[in-house]
Amino acid sequence: MTPQLGGVPGFRDLLPLEAEILREAQESLLAEMRRWGYRHVITPLVENMDVLDVGLGVEQRRRLFKFTDGRVVAGKLRSAALPLRLCYSGPVLSTDEGRFQQRRETYQVGAELIGASGPVADAEVIALAARCMEATGIRRYQIDVGHAEFFHGIMDAVKLPDEVKAAVRDALVARDFVALESLLEGTPLKSAEHELLLRFPALRGGPEILDAAGGLVRNRRSEAALSELGRVRELLVAHGIGDVVVLDLGAIRDFDYYTGVIFEGYGPDFGRPIAQGGRYDALLARFGRPAPATGFMIQLDLVSEMLTRAPRPPALPRLDAALAWSESGLGTALRLGSTLRLFGMRAVVDTQPRSPAEAQAWWRAIGAANLVYCRSEASVSWSSGGQRARSLPPEQVAGRLAGGVA
Repeated sequence: MTPQLGGVPGFRDLLPLEAEILREAQESLLAEMRRWGYRHVITPLVENMDVLDVGLGVEQRRRLFKFTDGRVVAGKLRSAALPLRLCYSGPVLSTDEGRFQQRRETYQVGAELIGASGPVADAEVIALAARCMEATGIRRYQIDVGHAEFFHGIMDAVKLPDEVKAAVRDALVARDFVALESLLEGTPLKSAEHELLLRFPALRGGPEILDAAGGLVRNRRSEAALSELGRVRELLVAHGIGDVVVLDLGAIRDFDYYTGVIFEGYGPDFGRPIAQGGRYDALLARFGRPAPATGFMIQLDLVSEMLTRAPRPPALPRLDAALAWSESGLGTALRLGSTLRLFGMRAVVDTQPRSPAEAQAWWRAIGAANLVYCRSEASVSWSSGGQRARSLPPEQVAGRLAGGVA
């Protein structure tokens, strides 16, 4: 039988252009995180199911195979002083059947601030996420910031059976307002409570939304969330990103472990969040090391897709020099290629001897900026762009190319 060359459903090849975009974005993100003091860790792709049982519920285990939070900090880094600033990158595997024919393998870069509580830590992580989006080359973006406790306070205040509360939550997560209205019509909620839940998804905007929301709720849990959210926004203004922040009190996450400020980052004309994060203070206690924590992840696949759609999409890095050679010029080509690479240039040496005309055709085919044709130990011809070829000693060609002289 002829083997299937299309790959496994849900997994895909990344060809040079997409792979280069993704890798460059990954390196830019990790570099930005390091500038903020976050240290890189690498965790295995395959995790012990016992660890997942501790950190995740049944539904979450079905949807997520890799889970990096908790185990390392509670295990090998247990004696490390807090707070810890960690970052990571790599593929993530999903067992979600709904995504099986699309992508079971995605790529993420994330950062975690562990052992720090309060608005200052929350604002740091949100500001870092914003700067990371900029670092990938995304120039127009928005950060939606909410608070998980605002919704939990409302749910505590309304007198509904747990199964109805879960259904209301699912409808709000899905933004299914028809289902939400239908659910609420069958409940004994007061008109004010009914109206609050219907208006809940629309509670988004600037700082004025905090006052508006404060007039709708009458429970300490939601009121505390609004107060904390107001302080976080003040700090984000101090971080210099106040103009890209939108307060979204209607934000609800389908992961239960978020306990405080939550946020999502969106690029221009892109309906899915590129960055997602928030506070999860209760999670690490499940691994035996109670500590507050907040963090976020950026979906590299979506960053790559967005950059590719841009008016001026990224291009493959161009080769700086193509080194062709005649029978007696191979040694010169090899030495010159090594020299150029030591100067940080991209240089490719041909694998077979060519005539000058063949070298020109090969050069155009691979798209290098410069063609260096090595005839012998001391005879080198160099051409750049549409300029006429010049004959120079090899060391002068290396010096001029490395110095950016045309």
